[in-house]
Amino acid sequence: MKTVNFIPFEQVVDTFERILELSPADETELVWLERRYGAVSDPSMQRRGSDFLENPRLTVLVRVVEAGRQGWYRTETPDPHLLEGGIRQALALAKVQERAKSRPVLPKPSNLKMEHRLYDEAISELDLKSARRHLSQWCGEGCQGRLSWSETRLGIFNSHGLRRRARATEATFSASAGSGAGTGRASGSARALEDLQPEYIRQRALDTSSEDSVSEGQTGNVPLVLAPEASIELVNLLNAYALSGRSYLDGTSFLAQHRNVQVFSRDFHLVDDGTRLPGLPFPFDFEGSPKLPLELIVKGQPTTPALTKYQGGQTGLEPTAQAVGGQDALFGNLFLQPGEADVVDLLHAAEGGLFIGWLEPPECYDPNHLHFRGIARGVRRIRNGRLAEPLPDQVWEDSLLRAFARLRAIGRDSILRSTSTTLLGAISAPSLVLDASEGMRPVA
Repeated sequence: MKTVNFIPFEQVVDTFERILELSPADETELVWLERRYGAVSDPSMQRRGSDFLENPRLTVLVRVVEAGRQGWYRTETPDPHLLEGGIRQALALAKVQERAKSRPVLPKPSNLKMEHRLYDEAISELDLKSARRHLSQWCGEGCQGRLSWSETRLGIFNSHGLRRRARATEATFSASAGSGAGTGRASGSARALEDLQPEYIRQRALDTSSEDSVSEGQTGNVPLVLAPEASIELVNLLNAYALSGRSYLDGTSFLAQHRNVQVFSRDFHLVDDGTRLPGLPFPFDFEGSPKLPLELIVKGQPTTPALTKYQGGQTGLEPTAQAVGGQDALFGNLFLQPGEADVVDLLHAAEGGLFIGWLEPPECYDPNHLHFRGIARGVRRIRNGRLAEPLPDQVWEDSLLRAFARLRAIGRDSILRSTSTTLLGAISAPSLVLDASEGMRPVA
């Protein structure tokens, strides 16, 4: 396959400056997002098309403000004439939008510190051959794995003189050990290959695998231990359906009625910090606003959804510098604060219950109450403070409001992984112990 390189950013700058100069709108913003993905799997895990290295994919977002009303346009073509036409289309769309309650709508230039390493040349230079070589070295005997990686180039220009640009890399290693219901699995993400800790990830997969015979029988109404991978999926669901700006504005988020009300365990503390290590830091959002540490859930009380500048004006709340392009905001660097429990403490706290190794991305079928349904895998019984025999995969139906309100213990060790809602960041979370759940049943 012929590799297509990223478009030189000098060409982007020239095009954007010219478009901004020609725009008749009161405020104009241009966002350049170019991303390239790759992934390889252990030969025993490969499926048709599972190994790939994409050419860079481009998205250009045009946003205008005219008389306090926003309009937007999106394209995958950088042609200047199409972008000029895009501004006209965005202006036409703005005429039917709600007027902003505060102006300017787009951010003005401000100081920005880029203290952390965002880019790793070793990831940028990966091809299928070199990625398979890394994977072979990391997996070893008794373990299979998958390595995925991305490189992103982001540029944001607006008519107030704001100019931001950065490039970032990310890699995720997932390891599995064993087979069938006794499979153990672990994963982790990092900005640089040297920070990925593949030996640690591999050992965690081995530690949660089992060769014992599969157990049957009752699984409901027992406490649960969630491995960090499973905790991350629940936080990811919370981010998408409860903490996004759009869900808050349209009233589907529980925050619309329960902001600053304790709805979760007092031990539940969630922050967003795009400047923090260990993490996948990124210093600004898709409007160019600098990211700052934010406490989102404090002692079980949610404080704020993610909000663009426009959404902040509409709600009367402070914008959070979490714009993700288009007309929404999502938190991108979430940290569920760890507790003090080690592995032994966690298993004793859930004696007689179940261990969940990971969750397939769950679906939320009732956003107002955060009811979800997911497939729990790597399920093990807990007996005498240890992981016992494996169980078949389980369907888990529950509510995040209930689940996060009934925490028995929080682990002290977290993992970090990029997710579907964290475009340029990741979620960090520890193991969690939940009180009895009646919503577990074997997959049919």
